[in-house]
Amino acid sequence: MNYRLNLFDLLSQSVPAVGCEQLDAALERLMTADHDETAIHAARRHFKRTRALLDLVKSVDKGDAARSSQKLLSGAGKLLSASRDAQVAVGAAETLREEFADASHERLFSDLSSWLQARHEHVLERAVSENIGNAIAEVAKAKACLSQFDFGDASAKDLLAASARTYKRGRREMKKALASEHAEDLHEWRKQVQRHWRQTLLLRTAWPKEAKARAKLAKTLSDALGLHHDLAVLREMIEQNRAVFRTPADVNTLLLFIEEKQASLLADAKERGEHLFSEKPKGFHARLKAHWKSVNRTDEKRPGRRKKQKCTKKPPCGPGCKCEKKLAAKA
Repeated sequence: MNYRLNLFDLLSQSVPAVGCEQLDAALERLMTADHDETAIHAARRHFKRTRALLDLVKSVDKGDAARSSQKLLSGAGKLLSASRDAQVAVGAAETLREEFADASHERLFSDLSSWLQARHEHVLERAVSENIGNAIAEVAKAKACLSQFDFGDASAKDLLAASARTYKRGRREMKKALASEHAEDLHEWRKQVQRHWRQTLLLRTAWPKEAKARAKLAKTLSDALGLHHDLAVLREMIEQNRAVFRTPADVNTLLLFIEEKQASLLADAKERGEHLFSEKPKGFHARLKAHWKSVNRTDEKRPGRRKKQKCTKKPPCGPGCKCEKKLAAKA
């Protein structure tokens, strides 16, 4: 699966191709949710990849296809959110166990793991019986929207500008999150980091060398913020279910471990985030355009590349018109 836009193709071809590939993969995973406990989490990743794509193109879609598809995928994600939270809590608890467990805490972590695993199985069973069918229907509708884009004469340059706006939002959310250190603000920052990371992958044709390193840094930052959020979810579960634990001291010990790990993750995220978003948005956009211009120039010099033909009509029909195709066939 190649999560990348071919910027040399028409947007009306490359965008639906990438989106449909992601949603087909999501549907395939959801079909297996009754016997694969990782299926819902994997499907939600495909939702996020598609939503990052839609966020990139919605400003140049003259119709309502991108926004409609985004809304449908958001609804599908919410139907499956309880299962997702239950699964990531299991993973977050295992992270705490690896870092803090010793002989004196082994019983505590064993109790926590057993409770979370049983809870996850119950939530997953309920999600499969009640919500999977509705989620599949929403994803199918979202996929149908992908054939209804109207990009007009939009080009790769418009997508670069949209990517720069995502970068700007990420930078703004970083400042807000680091100032408040609230879990909600950090989660909102993570959403923009994920969008920036995935849009960097989608546009890596424009800057192939830097995109790889930038995407790697953004993913690492997203993972740190993601674990911080998962620990916040785990904290809430523990606080709402204190009676599950043997003693109040057990609860306090777990909350202390969570707080300590979150502090470490936040320090790491601050360092990586300030590096990723060090550039001002205008400078970032200008540099991205310069990369694309260089790549375009190199591509035009490629042996065997046919020069673009101009439309013979006045005013011109626009990109991909029949006049261009006729001239290209004669060339």
